[in-house]
Amino acid sequence: MRIGVIVFIAALMLTACVHLDINKNISGLNAIQPGDTQDVVFEKLGPPDLQHEISEHRFVAYYQTKAGDDPNGQVTKAMCTPVAFENGQVVAVGGDRVERWTFEEQERIRQTAVAEAEIQQAEVAEAARRREKAERQKKIDALEKEVKPVPASNAALNLKLYRQLLSLDPNNSRYQKKVAFYEDRLVRQKKALKERTLRAAKAKHRRAWEQARESRNKELREYTGNGIAEMAVHDMGNGSLYVWVKNVGKQIITTHPDNFTLVDIENNEVTCEISDSLDSVLEPGSISHGKIEYSQEIEPMALIFQNRESGRISKSFQ
Repeated sequence: MRIGVIVFIAALMLTACVHLDINKNISGLNAIQPGDTQDVVFEKLGPPDLQHEISEHRFVAYYQTKAGDDPNGQVTKAMCTPVAFENGQVVAVGGDRVERWTFEEQERIRQTAVAEAEIQQAEVAEAARRREKAERQKKIDALEKEVKPVPASNAALNLKLYRQLLSLDPNNSRYQKKVAFYEDRLVRQKKALKERTLRAAKAKHRRAWEQARESRNKELREYTGNGIAEMAVHDMGNGSLYVWVKNVGKQIITTHPDNFTLVDIENNEVTCEISDSLDSVLEPGSISHGKIEYSQEIEPMALIFQNRESGRISKSFQ
């Protein structure tokens, strides 16, 4: 029991010490400004908890400003505020520059190596460029000969060949104009083909829909409902339906054109012209009937009849 108390007190003391150091670091960092020297910073804050050397002239010091979950744990960069030094002076407090400076240093080293290699291999590179230029011109001549007999209507082949020519000579304004022209023509050709294909598919679907009308009407013409009202429908084609609503209950019900809703296969409400004959007061056993007309381009999914007295009934066309 006494050992546990001693450990607890030691942990509290250690945590308190960590927080004292953190508060000291936070206070000191608030007083640091860009332009302060490394000596001034180290005098105020002491040696950093972590330090990342970038180059001879750049490094980042890290001072702990957050406590970790484990008081005995190792200090990490995530628990620290970075201070960036360049040529012995502060350039930034907060905002870790290690990644950016490391990239810049690597880029500087790479560029130096590239420059040295270019100087050493100047003659070899020049000879290679001459050979490449001659080879490129040979390819251009061959492609020019290949594209010349291609008819303008063959946009895909023209575009393929002129893109190859443009890749060989990117600043050639003629090739640029040809590529733009055939890109536009190919887009228009593809669009026209897509529209033709879509129209053909719609026409095929429409023919199938019309051919299935007879079998569809066998189900549509059967009265179905909810025990108060029943509905039957006959699809006459060309955007025309004939509808019957029967009162199968024991109370008087009404029908009105506003009670009918036709929805298409995308579940959108369809604009219809509904016969006035469907505006009726029905005694038990009587029937209201009339025509509903809509655009023949529309493929209906369901006809819905609904009002307060009758509830909701529907007929599916699918």
